[in-house]
Amino acid sequence: MAHFAQSTYFVLHQLTCQFANGETLFGPFNLAFEQQHYGLVGRNGVGKTRLLRMIAGLDLPADGHIEAKASFTYVAQQSSIIEQTSLAQLLGYEQIFAAQARLEQGCPQLDDFEHLDGQWDLAERLKVAFTAAGLPAFEPQRPASDLSGGERMRAVLCGAFLTKVDFILLDEPTNHLDAAGREWLYQQIAAWRGGLLIASHDRQLLTRMQRIVELTPDALRSYGGNYHDYYRQREQEQQAAQAQLEHAVLERRRTKIRLQKKHDDYQRHAAHKLKKAGTLNMSSSEKSASKEAARDAMGVLRKQHQGQKNTVDQAVQAARARVEEDTPVMLTLPGSAVAAHKQVLVLEQLQLPFTTMPPLNWRMDGPMRVALTGPNGCGKSTLLKVILGQLSPSGGNCRCSVTVAYLDQDLSQLDLTRSVIDHLGLQNTPLAEGALRSQLAQLQLNAEQVMLPLASLSGGERLKAALACMLWCREPAQLLLLDEPTNHLDLVSTQAIEAALVNFPGAMLVVSHDDDFLKALKLTHRLYWHHGNWYFQAM
Repeated sequence: MAHFAQSTYFVLHQLTCQFANGETLFGPFNLAFEQQHYGLVGRNGVGKTRLLRMIAGLDLPADGHIEAKASFTYVAQQSSIIEQTSLAQLLGYEQIFAAQARLEQGCPQLDDFEHLDGQWDLAERLKVAFTAAGLPAFEPQRPASDLSGGERMRAVLCGAFLTKVDFILLDEPTNHLDAAGREWLYQQIAAWRGGLLIASHDRQLLTRMQRIVELTPDALRSYGGNYHDYYRQREQEQQAAQAQLEHAVLERRRTKIRLQKKHDDYQRHAAHKLKKAGTLNMSSSEKSASKEAARDAMGVLRKQHQGQKNTVDQAVQAARARVEEDTPVMLTLPGSAVAAHKQVLVLEQLQLPFTTMPPLNWRMDGPMRVALTGPNGCGKSTLLKVILGQLSPSGGNCRCSVTVAYLDQDLSQLDLTRSVIDHLGLQNTPLAEGALRSQLAQLQLNAEQVMLPLASLSGGERLKAALACMLWCREPAQLLLLDEPTNHLDLVSTQAIEAALVNFPGAMLVVSHDDDFLKALKLTHRLYWHHGNWYFQAM
């Protein structure tokens, strides 16, 4: 890990983020970031992307401000491209290469030399970086769509690490990277001597950070050390908070028992005194005054006791607020059993488009659970699209004999202007509205979120919505095609989906670079790309 002298790069002053309806998402926060490598963690939907975008100056806070003392570059979770997007545009270097082209053509503009200041060798540096990242040769005008999702992420990261900024902001950079791509990124991070703030759920990446910053709706806390150090500190905090809660509950019980005893003793004393007064030679007015004094004293006592009870109740509430509730994320899947030996999928001399791989012959029977693995760009996502019929093969045949549900990397099956409820209504879900809302709540999509356009949800929340739309349609799917299903999910949600998918009774074909996730699914087989060919083996 890189070590360097520290200096403050930016400071958050009472930073607050709100939704359009005025509801606070997080804040107000105060925190200073120095010349270190920070990992940003938090549950899906808490606002990690919004925080990064505000620091980068792309979004404005509802209140507070950011005191920036450094230059930044920001890499989003996923780059938006169209068919005409070039690599130069994808990397944010379009002006530089356009200026260079005009100079070579002998028709420069006034500010071209300013754009090229210190960037004359950018093309050569990018070519070297692309080669080190295992990417095709860099060509400024090459269509970005020629690259796979993982290759585009590596390309954008190459551009970011070649910038002359002080601080890099990365949002889930390992989501689409294969094992080689992740290792390359870890090397880039180790060599980067500027500041870093990386929002991620990748535990291997977070172990390489110098500090962990945890975002919750009420706090932004910075912890020294990497993810393992952070996890230990959080465990210690929660153990201490639980002990404080137990102590506060015990103290409240003791206080209320003591107050009840005082109340009972005083009542007995007052009753005895009034009884004794009745036997004395006292006028009726004196007796009435004595009873009134007793009632007043009892009222004062009750008021004092109620104040003490309120104090211990508030102490318990404050202690309980410091103990985090472990709200489970649940995903209930429909019955989609596939009989043993039933033909599910047959590939005969299949030639995938956009690749030069040898023809693929393969048969999937019964409830096989298959991991589809290989480096970025080998054709994994293309194979899934051919199975679905979204792409036509260059040759051969593909026959699928069961109903299929598909979740792709880009969530392209979703209309981001519609809500979760709209999507499920369109797919004619068999669930009653109450049951449907309960299922969505178990995915931690609350009553308000399920009615919002998907564009307003976080990446993790959108993925949960896509899973719901994929699985709760009228006809249960017997084959799940999952392309990086844990991208954008927090660790708790990933574990919930693991627990649900492990009990899915149908067949499954899963693309993932997350070894921990694949192991948790109890897969039966693996279809993998190695040295220019596909291979199939039992797990």
